[in-house]
Amino acid sequence: MPVRRRPVASDRRFRAAHRPDYGPSERWQHSGRTLELTEQAGVLAARVTEEHVVDSLVLQHIITPVQREAALKFKLDFHRAALAAHVTGSYNRVMIDRTGYRVERERNDLEEAAYQRWRNATRAVGMMLNGTLIAVICQDIAPAPHHLPLLQKGLEKLVKWYGLPEKPAVG
Repeated sequence: MPVRRRPVASDRRFRAAHRPDYGPSERWQHSGRTLELTEQAGVLAARVTEEHVVDSLVLQHIITPVQREAALKFKLDFHRAALAAHVTGSYNRVMIDRTGYRVERERNDLEEAAYQRWRNATRAVGMMLNGTLIAVICQDIAPAPHHLPLLQKGLEKLVKWYGLPEKPAVG
């Protein structure tokens, strides 16, 4: 008589399915975590509480959650436009012209649209506040205490430019 194998679901390795997956420990070494219910029934998801510099500023009540949302939209356009500095060099021959100098690649339509949104947002904020906003939001540099008023003014202008509600809707 053949030996009947137990189903895989009863294996001890899979019994912890009711606990959230925290991923590798390196993910949590610089931040706290919180558990949130997902849209799936009863499934918990672990989320980083301080994924970005502006997250820690919200936790410290320096900026509002609406200002955080505007900052993340600004950063998303920055990355979609491929404006972030490239960490590695390129060995692609297309990037070098006949004289041996590096040639910038052209943006595709999505990158160009994101660049125009980002550029228009920087124009709406103004030159006096751009440096602080770009350093803190796009480059993840923690603001110095004397830059906090400039950051708050710039984020208020970004909130207005993106058309976000001034106060979060309760409900």
